[in-house]
Amino acid sequence: MDWGAAAYRARRLIAARKRIVPEPRSLALIDFLAERGTVTAAELREHGPSDAAAILCHVTTAIHGRAHLPVANAWYRRDEAGTGYVVDPGFAVAWRGARACEGPTPAGHDPG
Repeated sequence: MDWGAAAYRARRLIAARKRIVPEPRSLALIDFLAERGTVTAAELREHGPSDAAAILCHVTTAIHGRAHLPVANAWYRRDEAGTGYVVDPGFAVAWRGARACEGPTPAGHDPG
């Protein structure tokens, strides 16, 4: 999997779908996932249950198409207990790198 290209496609789709979920909120959630690597379902819900589901769906569509999340080589997966989410380390590195190239968020910009 070319995670750099996947991160680029995800970033473009988030920008295109900003009317569904505000772009800053989407970026904040994916940044959080990429930074942490593993999060619980409760931590994910803190970003808004419906927003979190939509954001995960947008990224999945950008990377894997409209099909369901693949079993192998998915950008994230459920943990073994089924209570959390684990981001593929390759995607996390590519996402953080792509976001670092964007520069800092403008002062006074509310992410959500």
